[in-house]
Amino acid sequence: MKYFFIFLFLIGSLCADEVDVDIKADNFSADKSKNIIIFTGHVVMIKGADKLHCDKLTVHTKLIENTGKTLVKQYHAVGKVDMVIKRPTTIMKGRGDEVTYNVDEQVYIIVGNGYLEDVAGQKIIKGEKIYLDEKVGTTKIDGEKNKPVQFKLKIESNT
Repeated sequence: MKYFFIFLFLIGSLCADEVDVDIKADNFSADKSKNIIIFTGHVVMIKGADKLHCDKLTVHTKLIENTGKTLVKQYHAVGKVDMVIKRPTTIMKGRGDEVTYNVDEQVYIIVGNGYLEDVAGQKIIKGEKIYLDEKVGTTKIDGEKNKPVQFKLKIESNT
């Protein structure tokens, strides 16, 4: 399988730390005038300890004036999206038809057949739209008429 390799050296939106992002895909295109980079076909992105697999990934960027560096504003993944988000206290596994991550707000939005699992906390949520706000620490789930929200958790029984 033919892969294009690209390393993007990005500035973190809150910490100003540089982060290495490794994206592999069958195809790559960029439109400087629109500030977008598009990867298609067997896309695999590794950003630190986080991993993402999808059919198409669009990276929305902006140039930081007088530095020559690029800042990522948003990642938008489409098609069989599967991701693992590792944080110091938990590991989140998610999937959906479409996932958007807004870097400045630190918000994930999973749309279509959404699934999010807190591996350490043994909690699973399912819904048509899942909002995960890492900055505030909140989660919101929307269902549909024939697809209600589902929440599963394991609790200890005293019996």
